[in-house]
Amino acid sequence: MLGSVLGSLMDGMVRAAESAIDSLSRALQPTYDWLDQRIPIRRIEERILFDPVPERGSWWYTFGAAIYTLLIVQLITGIFLLMYYVPSWNEARNSILYIQQEVFLGWLVRGLHYWGQVALVLLVGVHMLRTFFSGAYKSPRELTWVLGVTLLILMVATAFTGGCIRWDQSGYFDTVVGTTIAGWTPIIGPFLAKLWRGGDTITPLTLTRTFAFHVWIFPALLFAIATVHVALVVIQGQFGSWVNYEPDPPGTRPPDEDERAAMEKLKREVLNPDSRKVNIPSRVTWFFPYHLFKEGVVSMVVFFGVFLAAFFFPVPVEEPVDPTTITYAPASMWFFLFEDQLFLLFPGAWMIPAGNVGVDTLMVILLYLLPFIDRSPGLRPFQRPMAIAFMLIVVFSLLVLAMLAASRVYNYGFINSPR
Repeated sequence: MLGSVLGSLMDGMVRAAESAIDSLSRALQPTYDWLDQRIPIRRIEERILFDPVPERGSWWYTFGAAIYTLLIVQLITGIFLLMYYVPSWNEARNSILYIQQEVFLGWLVRGLHYWGQVALVLLVGVHMLRTFFSGAYKSPRELTWVLGVTLLILMVATAFTGGCIRWDQSGYFDTVVGTTIAGWTPIIGPFLAKLWRGGDTITPLTLTRTFAFHVWIFPALLFAIATVHVALVVIQGQFGSWVNYEPDPPGTRPPDEDERAAMEKLKREVLNPDSRKVNIPSRVTWFFPYHLFKEGVVSMVVFFGVFLAAFFFPVPVEEPVDPTTITYAPASMWFFLFEDQLFLLFPGAWMIPAGNVGVDTLMVILLYLLPFIDRSPGLRPFQRPMAIAFMLIVVFSLLVLAMLAASRVYNYGFINSPR
């Protein structure tokens, strides 16, 4: 009952959107024709908007759009913060306090930037897990997966450096720990640490370089790689999930006119030697307006969640930097809690760097090599037990380590109730 009501509501909203867009397109037709003579707008529109996409489980294929939406939010809020932030040892924290306390809605914009980054790391992780369990990393989409792993690493690096440049007690000691871990990297570790610090110790130059990483280098790489990632999805066709390549279950309604037209177009593209489309799902629909509508809904829900977090949970600023303190106990950022626990599992002068850097490096290498190792043609989870077992072990281990660290560092009581 509820499903039919929601379906009718969505169809009505889609029809209203189509009517509004049709009226707008008629008004802009002269401008559209002028631009199309100079830019291949119709060809781009045909390839992107009127693209056949898998129909089953399509709500799960909307995280990519939500991620890109949050990237735009990060860009806009980051530009706003740049207008006030001063990347210097003495003024960085004061400039953040000014944003929080004096700039109109500065606390909200900073909250959107902070919680948007938290949501980005989570969404990229969830998006990768969905892609993995769907079997969408298999040939010929290996490079799409590799770029996705790279995006996750860049998201974490961007979030980490963003916490560092607050340059309060937490930001300073996060930088100390981060540069120390970077120095443990085999062969190039000392060079990386010295490059980041700008010397052998933490100096004002360290903050300047961390600021450059966070504001310029990582965002430029993020947007460039994300654009290539999305382009590969469009060129090869959205895979969806393994369920889209199973026969229709009994009682499934027959395809409507739009679905049949989308299927015919997809078959022509797959058979076209100049096309790179590689899969024909059992049921497809148009990207516009059906799937685009779902992506818009999910992106708005995610943004609203980030807005609520920013509104009700303002981002704090800790005490000024005091490198000589012996009472401050630094705590890892939430996405590095598992790393905090690894320090306890690998004690000792050489075991700590070997355990932390070694475990992290091995995990990243295996993620990169996954589509090249798992070459089996099976798409169902039970047809690739080794790959599924590997991912479940990785996720379970990270969660357990993070919960152990949170119980110890924040006294959350995951393991033992707070006393």
